[in-house]
Amino acid sequence: MISKNIVKILKQSLAKEGHASLLVCGGSSPLKIFHELNQAKLDWKNITISLIDDRIVNNDHPDSNEFLVKNHLLKNLAADAKFISLNNDHELLLKDRKRFDVAIIGMGPDGHFASLFPSMISTTNYLDHFADPAIILTDLIGSPEYMRTSMNLSMILKTENIFVVIPNEDKLNILEDAKSNKQLPMFYLLNQKIRPINILKVF
Repeated sequence: MISKNIVKILKQSLAKEGHASLLVCGGSSPLKIFHELNQAKLDWKNITISLIDDRIVNNDHPDSNEFLVKNHLLKNLAADAKFISLNNDHELLLKDRKRFDVAIIGMGPDGHFASLFPSMISTTNYLDHFADPAIILTDLIGSPEYMRTSMNLSMILKTENIFVVIPNEDKLNILEDAKSNKQLPMFYLLNQKIRPINILKVF
């Protein structure tokens, strides 16, 4: 079971705190994990789920990460989870959450994660883990090209257990490059000292 450690962490938080939180990414990389999680026997009504980033489109648009999560994760046993929309209710994440339990993060072919792209390395402080935690709005960017909502790196690092999902050998090679290549956004996640990063292969 690919998601066994994620399930274990959520169970531990539920037992200790009475609630748990899960941040997820969009795209195809986490779909196997979503399908396992929505069958997991957890106290879903006390689990809050939100996104690390989303495109600014209607939540029923096929390019919406929220649409993907609702169709692949928030179903079966996980249908009772509380979902916070990053596009529409992100102030709840900024206001109420001092930390998150689990984050599932994908990576693009240019080494971007969340909606933190290579062009932002030199033009913003979004990849600076000393910056204030924030949810940022981008200009038109990415493929497909949309304005986006995204957590910055320091907001993501409020998560105690971070899993980077690697779906194939090509992405594994990009990840290896990102360990030492400062031109790739993933470099800044892998090389910070605040949180350990777990690599989760799904192939």
